[in-house]
Amino acid sequence: MNATAHDNFAHDLTRLSAPTRTALDRAPAHFIDGKWLPAQATLPVIDPSSGAPIAAIGAGGAEEIDQAVRAARQAFKSPAWAQMGPMSRERLLHRLATLIEDNAATLAELETIDNGMPLWAAQGPVVGGAAQVFHYYAGWPSKLAGRTQSVEGPVPGFTGIVRQEPVGVVGAIIPWNMPLLMAAWKLAPALAAGCTVVLKPAEDTSLTALYLADLIAEAGFPAGTVNVVTGRGAEAGEALVAHPDVAKISFTGSTAIGRRIGASAGRSLKKHSLELGGKSPTLIFDDADLDAAAEGAANGIFFNSGQICVAGSRLYVQDRVHDAVVERLSRHLPTIAVGAGLNPGTFMGPLVNAAQKARVGGYLEGAAAAGFGVMRGCPVPDDSGYFVSPAIVTGADVDAAVTREEIFGPVLCIYRFSDEDEAIALSNATDYGLASAIWSRDIGRVMRVSAALECGKVMVNNSGFPYAGLPEGGVKASGHGRDLGPEGIAQYLKTKCILIAP
Repeated sequence: MNATAHDNFAHDLTRLSAPTRTALDRAPAHFIDGKWLPAQATLPVIDPSSGAPIAAIGAGGAEEIDQAVRAARQAFKSPAWAQMGPMSRERLLHRLATLIEDNAATLAELETIDNGMPLWAAQGPVVGGAAQVFHYYAGWPSKLAGRTQSVEGPVPGFTGIVRQEPVGVVGAIIPWNMPLLMAAWKLAPALAAGCTVVLKPAEDTSLTALYLADLIAEAGFPAGTVNVVTGRGAEAGEALVAHPDVAKISFTGSTAIGRRIGASAGRSLKKHSLELGGKSPTLIFDDADLDAAAEGAANGIFFNSGQICVAGSRLYVQDRVHDAVVERLSRHLPTIAVGAGLNPGTFMGPLVNAAQKARVGGYLEGAAAAGFGVMRGCPVPDDSGYFVSPAIVTGADVDAAVTREEIFGPVLCIYRFSDEDEAIALSNATDYGLASAIWSRDIGRVMRVSAALECGKVMVNNSGFPYAGLPEGGVKASGHGRDLGPEGIAQYLKTKCILIAP
């Protein structure tokens, strides 16, 4: 690989904006009770395009989590938040959404150098999506209402009242694949419901959560309403899940960690919602627009380097059009521009860290050793950064690791099917149930197959995107509970019945 080509895989950090450089130079600290508390221990922030450290964050643990939870509990009960009217909460949420929009350039740069995603993705789907989520939930506080009803009691005249109340302190734990967007998914509905939050971002990608804390303070949220503690999951995350004053845990991440969180929350009877892994199928039927379907299947797995919970990692193509779809995808594969996220023209950035690069590489080596077909995209450097060339795997059987296990990388496995029944059976033959995609012009077929698929979301003739008003979440090993939409805010409410005598 020549020097010019190699330059595409490195960031020129001298070109970062002044606000981004200031954020990188921030002394490691946790945001607790409206103040920045210096970190007692630190972790490096690594640029995935180079593997080099570019900043540091705090390595919080049980002590910092306890401080943050106590601050959140005090804020939850304080008049400044507990007695704030719904219209005032709406104004705060809209103000925060506007501040995100005003600081979009800085947030996008931070997200790109922290996570590795292309700048265009950070600017639009992530930062723009985060602002949309806050704007959407800003409309909810004044719409939350209980009900009253007449009650037939021992004597006439009883009245029943049903109240919807915030659950209390929320522990929100977010992953590294879409950090700012995931923070918005947790914070916006919790705050709209009237809860307070301790946010624990992934240790690999905490920069935008820390920047967001400054915007939360600038928006005017009372101290302690939102607290941000950075650190490892085994230290800060587990302490947050186990804390007795946390009423609800909202987690997005791997199924393995989700099982542990669910078990811990179950022991303490905490309310919890888990948005976990996926092995999502894409179905292309023989009546589909093949050009659009092939492009959609590619975007569904190669966007954000396949580091998306709903990524369409299993592609099932009907026999009659199978070869035509594979041919389209094989032509498309080498055109996918891989490079550092800040560089113009990059479609696919690096993976988030060295462990993820090794994980994806291991699956591809295993597929090749098993005799499956493995096609690769453009060459990537081995000596710096965490780049993996996009890949297509053909010929894998139903029991292969690449078929059964979530790879969380840019690997598309392609299979055949003969008819609807086989397509449904193959799609559902997985422990996961997060999302699916269908490509077909037959509306009857679309409705039949959509109803039969065991998942939380079905995308029809598109590769999918989250929308603030529609729920996201899965079934089976993909978790339970929902983010976004009316279902999302319901996760942060509890119901109280009041029975009034005449």
